[in-house]
Amino acid sequence: MQFRRSVASQTVCVWSVFALLALSVLWKGGKSLESTWLLMGIAGVVTLFSSWKQGRQERWQGIPLVLWWGVLLFVLWTVASYFQSSTGNYGFDEVLRTGALSLLFFWVLRISQSPDGRAYQYFMLRLIRIVGAITLAACAVGLLVYVLQPVDRSVGTFFDHRFHTDYWPNAWAQYLLLAWPLVYYWAFRTWVFQRFNTLTVVEVLCRSFVVAMVIGCLFLSYSRGGFIVFGGQLLLWFLLYYFSTRAAFPRKKIAILVLLIGSMAFGVFSLANSLRHDFYAVQSVAEKVTLSSAEGASSVTERVQFWEQALELAKERPLFGWGPYSFRFVQSRMQTSVLATSDHPHNVFLKLAAERGVVAMVLFVLVLGFVFLRGMKSELERKRENTHHSPLGIVLIVALAGVLAHNLIDYNLQFVGIALPFWLLLGLLAGRVSYEETRKVSANLSRVVEALLVVLLLLAAFLEGGYLVLSSLGRHAEAAGDTAAALTWYERAKGEWFSRDLHLSRAKLLSEQGRHEEAKAAVEEYFTQNREDARAWKRLGEIEVAQGNAGAAKEAYTQAYTLGRFNDIGITEGLVEVLLLQGDRQQIDQRHPEFESLLQSFGNAIVLNTHFIALSPNVEAFIRLADRFAQLYPENAPLYVVLAARADHNAKLERERIAARLPGFLW
Repeated sequence: MQFRRSVASQTVCVWSVFALLALSVLWKGGKSLESTWLLMGIAGVVTLFSSWKQGRQERWQGIPLVLWWGVLLFVLWTVASYFQSSTGNYGFDEVLRTGALSLLFFWVLRISQSPDGRAYQYFMLRLIRIVGAITLAACAVGLLVYVLQPVDRSVGTFFDHRFHTDYWPNAWAQYLLLAWPLVYYWAFRTWVFQRFNTLTVVEVLCRSFVVAMVIGCLFLSYSRGGFIVFGGQLLLWFLLYYFSTRAAFPRKKIAILVLLIGSMAFGVFSLANSLRHDFYAVQSVAEKVTLSSAEGASSVTERVQFWEQALELAKERPLFGWGPYSFRFVQSRMQTSVLATSDHPHNVFLKLAAERGVVAMVLFVLVLGFVFLRGMKSELERKRENTHHSPLGIVLIVALAGVLAHNLIDYNLQFVGIALPFWLLLGLLAGRVSYEETRKVSANLSRVVEALLVVLLLLAAFLEGGYLVLSSLGRHAEAAGDTAAALTWYERAKGEWFSRDLHLSRAKLLSEQGRHEEAKAAVEEYFTQNREDARAWKRLGEIEVAQGNAGAAKEAYTQAYTLGRFNDIGITEGLVEVLLLQGDRQQIDQRHPEFESLLQSFGNAIVLNTHFIALSPNVEAFIRLADRFAQLYPENAPLYVVLAARADHNAKLERERIAARLPGFLW
């Protein structure tokens, strides 16, 4: 009876989290800001409700002191990093996610530490069922999108159909790396071999197909990193399972299931490609493996560059870093090739070191190391009553290790649909370890500190959420061409921290209306939060040119050139035009080799359509700059004419190819 009352008190909390999990996976993978705000709201309510309920019953479970302080300091360090950020108009969402996920981790760990253990079983079994059902639903959607839409890699539900570039196959692969071990556990946990007959064969085939469908969808993502990590997961699972059972290791059963599930997964992969081939082209597996596909080896070489650049950035600001989500802006000045930029350094640890400081990275490593090492030790020492099934602890380790390994080469924890189940499962793994001899944090201290953290985060989320609504109304008005309404909404949202591109949008609209002083003021407001954005300096340069301030325009364009010359050839064009306005032909001549080298780099990128550059305004700016150089250097005019003609030709071909592409059957 007491257990029933205990479960009833948690039902609303548990199913709220499960509903959020389903929504975040099935709706854009949880990439939208709405998912982050919902995550914060539910985490706050769950924490406050659990604190109140368990506090009244004096059952507030203690968490190991080292683990509690490690997670809490990680959150506080993230907050401190944000307040000294060089790019404060971005990153607030990362602060909310970090706080919310940490609170949910504490919540799951306390459920796991309940005295009778039944609350843990209740939560664990339902979580695995929910993940299994959600994953199969997402796979079904993904197969439909892959077969019936012109998307050459399976993305599951990790896409935004409004934009042709917002399809995230690598994030989808990472989610499947997390989910497939749980789906296997869900499918085979209750199965026991009794006798070999037709019914047994059918049952095994049905259970195997569930797992094979998920693995087949992983193959359809064509994620090279995903394939490598999947192989590593299989090896890790084998080693942990073998050393935890030794002589009782079910070799024959494992061999049969691996062969059966592998064959069926290959069948899913082949059937999906066969159906897609009737409508659209299918990627070559050989080309992906040999790095001869469309992106070539650039995905590898650019990642190496990002890692090196993140290390340099971490060295420059080792304490608090440059601020959450700052890599996108501060890395561009270190670029050496066209559009070789990214929102993150494709490595979770380097991202933390560069953006939040080395201390934040160390705290994250300590928390993970504490849970993983204790979890592995516990599973290897645990006595097995049933060796015919892989224990849950090993399943959790394999799933979590897959996500971490993939995040070494491609960061995707900004997706709530990945981060939320990751931290929930981490809490389950931590909860399987005995902490009888480990010092616990004081119940009163943890309750007060966590409640205070929740209140502060919820208050900040509430205030910023109102501004988000206002700025969203402004963006919709701007997209509809209603400049007056857009400026009105933007003006009302001026006070937000998480302003993102609000002030740049204001500056653009005000400039178009000839209100240059107000536009300049908007850019200056942007600079109060972020002086690392080349787009803002370019906008300021355009405003100064419109006002006839050539000297100030030169300074702005020079700064923009330093920060973003490899991302926007229009910056170089603007700088050259300003130098001509000043009559400074000498400086143009001195820097001509530098400008020409950059021009040729952009020309090659347009021909190869690197990162879809042929679809961007860079093409038109490139042609204008080439024409200008043909006028300035008539002896080299044939070269510039050829560069412009080649870029124009290839851009038209690429745009015509996109326009002529068969439309999707779903949208």
